[in-house]
Formats: sequence, C-alpha cells, structure tokens
Amino acid sequence: MGRRYWQQLGLTLALVCVSLSARAGEMTCPTDPRGPAITPGLILPSVQGPSYGTMQYRDGSIGLAARQIALTFDDGPDPETTPRVLAILDRHCIKATFFLVGIYADMHPDLVRLIAAHGHTIGTHSDTHPNLRNLSQASAQREITRGFAAAEAALASAPPSDQARLAPFFRFPGLNDDKSLRRWLGARNIATVSCDFGADDWKQVNADQVYARALQNIDRLGRGILILHDTKRHTADMLARLIVTLRARGYTFVQLQPTPDARLRAAEVPGALLPAVSKVAKEVTPTPLDAASLEPAHPLR
Repeated sequence: MGRRYWQQLGLTLALVCVSLSARAGEMTCPTDPRGPAITPGLILPSVQGPSYGTMQYRDGSIGLAARQIALTFDDGPDPETTPRVLAILDRHCIKATFFLVGIYADMHPDLVRLIAAHGHTIGTHSDTHPNLRNLSQASAQREITRGFAAAEAALASAPPSDQARLAPFFRFPGLNDDKSLRRWLGARNIATVSCDFGADDWKQVNADQVYARALQNIDRLGRGILILHDTKRHTADMLARLIVTLRARGYTFVQLQPTPDARLRAAEVPGALLPAVSKVAKEVTPTPLDAASLEPAHPLR
C-alpha cells in the first residue's frame, strides 16, 4: 500500500478521534477556561515508515486544520526542566509528544514514567544524540535501537496503558536525517517525525526571544508541528505565555498519536525495535503536578 493510502487512513482516524473526544472537548480546562479539557488526537500512521514535517519533507504534511498546533519536545528527560514543562502542560490541559534521548531515559526512568502517566506520547531521539550522518550505518542503527530500548526499559514497570504511550516515532538528532536510515526505520514500521517550524530554543537565546520566534514562525504558516526542547530553562520560562497567546489568537492544540495497531505492526517485522503491548490497562487520571511550585510566576497565565 502506498504512502497516500496511509496518510488518508491517518486523516480518517484523526477525524474519528476528534469526533470521539468532541463531547469531552466541550468541557473547559479547569485551570485554563480558554482551552478544552481534552486535547484531540491526530493519528500518524507508521507502517512503511512515512516521514512527517514540511520543514524537511515536501509531502510531510500531517493534515492539520488551520490554526492547529502539535507541541513536541526533544532531548529530555531533564530533572530540572521536564517537570516544569509537564506542570505547565497540565495546567493548560495540553498533551504533547516527547522525543527522548536514551542515556537520559536510563538516568531518569522515573521522569519517563511521569511523562507517560500524564498522558503524553513518547517517541525516541537516539541514544546519545549524535549527528547520525557522521556515523556508519551499523553505528547509527545501534544508536536508534538503544534509544528505543532505553525508553522501553524505563517504562517496563509502568502500567500497560503507560507502556503504550511509547510510539513507533523517531526524530533524527539535529534533524540530520539519512535516506538509508529512513528506509531502515520504514522496514520496521517506524515513522520519522520532523517538524514544520521551531523557535531556536536550542541556541543561546533568552525566553523572550524564544517566545517571539515561535509566534513569528507559527503565524507565518498558520498550523503545524512545533519543535521545542524540554531541557532548556528559557523554554520552560516562556511556555505558559506562548500557550496563552496562541489560544488568544484562536489556535488550538492536538496531540500526535500512533494508530491503535502501531505497536503490533512494529513488533511483527524482522529486527523489530519495539515489542507489542499485549494488554492495555484502564487508564488512571494522573495526579496534576504542582505547577505553582515548579514554574516561576509570569504575568500572562
């Protein structure tokens, strides 16, 4: 089956997901009345390894409606800033996608479980965050494999519903992709997820600059996948302000999610990077993080 088929399937499933959550979405977020209580899901098929994100891929659109934003965070988890980012997302009832680095998942498995427990999608971002283009194919494949293994190991003691948050989604470190590696991922039914715009928060800039660049890039395209980094203090410093401003400008948020059978399809191929999750437990609403104690006061709430 071709790429267009899987993209159309993704759009169809996304509409179903949005429809199913529409009634819940009519409820407002108890700590942010400008937003809904539920973040609608946008389904990304991963079979045969499609590549998403128009910053890099001409056919990489995920089919967002006007003024829809998918928040994504790279390079964590980080014990200082990741809990702050999670608290802000909790307060505004937004679910996002976190692309984790394997060595940090190994160091902070409790934070990996916390991300999953709070309902966020988890993808991977290699083991040590090298430029994979500079490695041999064998070394690059080991980096990717170990990244998935680290996230899986961190979630091994979590409920099955939280284990299922680990999606067959991969983001290249530094967005330095490689066609051979994308084909290798595709053979394992792993999707490559890039972005539509960023905010330069990986640079030596302050929170105001990150905020301004994010708004400028978002307004230029009007929809898309935003790449941020939950390891950066200035990102956490401006995140609540960005969310408030975007909602005031009529933007809404969606969460990138895999198809219901994505883990099974990723597990059934030779050289699988992910096992199937055979039994998903009933989800339990996570305890909200204490945002007041984790986030510095900001005039825009």
